[in-house]
Amino acid sequence: MSSRAFTDYIDHIGDRTGMFLTVAAHTGARRALYPGSYLDLTPSYALPDVTYLDSDARARKAFADPAALALAGRHRRYPQDPAITFVPGDYTRTLRELPAAEWDLAISLYAGPVSEHATRCLKPGGWLLVNNSHADAGLARLNPAYRLAAAIHHRASRCRLLTDNLDHYLQPKTPPHPTREQLHTTSRGIAYTRPATAYLFQRVAQA
Repeated sequence: MSSRAFTDYIDHIGDRTGMFLTVAAHTGARRALYPGSYLDLTPSYALPDVTYLDSDARARKAFADPAALALAGRHRRYPQDPAITFVPGDYTRTLRELPAAEWDLAISLYAGPVSEHATRCLKPGGWLLVNNSHADAGLARLNPAYRLAAAIHHRASRCRLLTDNLDHYLQPKTPPHPTREQLHTTSRGIAYTRPATAYLFQRVAQA
């Protein structure tokens, strides 16, 4: 398998490099954990050390190919060689086996309730990048281990990270906000009055 598997997938979902560069610049994160990554290699274009985790056999095969490291090396925006680790498995179980308080940033995009399982892996003061898919942004909003730190608007090559008026975000169009149990039951993101592409939370308490 060549780098084509990664580039085809990135073309399909849209290039998120700009968003990861913006998050890296704002947080200073260097080590990221990406559960449910599938073939999205773009975090390695922006961050020098990324651990990918996925249960799909195609992802396992693709990340085992030296082409993954070579592709990240060609697109990297930092001076050193990229460090890429791939962990096979279901993150709801496999994250329990990874070291605690090890990563600066956890990424949760379209993969389910990653935030709840990845919290222990984040350093105190670490960061969570999460979107509203599968209600994970709502779950992070309800989690006392996190505080909302920024809203991110990303479209094409433009990315804006906003830290003002955050109380306007994650407010449901139909109050009250669903409970954790309700979000787990539906596994669907709810409609917010002011939506964003993604949200950046900071870990503020031990989980």
